[in-house]
Amino acid sequence: MKDLAGEHPTLAAELMTIMASGNALDEQDRKTDAQALYQQAWDALPEPKLEWVPLSSWVTGSLFNLHFDQGDFQTARQWAQRMLESRESDIDTGPWVNMGMACLELGQRAEAYRYFEDAHRVGKARAFQDRPKKYLDFYRDASKAGL
Repeated sequence: MKDLAGEHPTLAAELMTIMASGNALDEQDRKTDAQALYQQAWDALPEPKLEWVPLSSWVTGSLFNLHFDQGDFQTARQWAQRMLESRESDIDTGPWVNMGMACLELGQRAEAYRYFEDAHRVGKARAFQDRPKKYLDFYRDASKAGL
């Protein structure tokens, strides 16, 4: 992983400002404006984009949440995949849960179960904390059914 603040401090500061503004717009339900800022931040990240943590995680997570909240589960799944590729820690269950949520919403039940299983193996029920209950319920029901 690379440190953008250490290698490009001015760009890092600019991206943090853009992301904070995007998050504020998202909270005001100005999704189109927020998405434009998130995309601007993503585009400005130097290659390889996924190695500039924590900024790359912030951008990919924000884009996942925005698309998921809007019901665009296919695009949300793409951003969840990027989150998985840039996981910073072996105990970070969020990307697995996000991928499972997107897969479940897309009707990809077996895939959703596999991602939820990965998250549960590391974080148990805590991995699903602050998520709609239906995802943990799906995982538990699928586990009992031997999915």
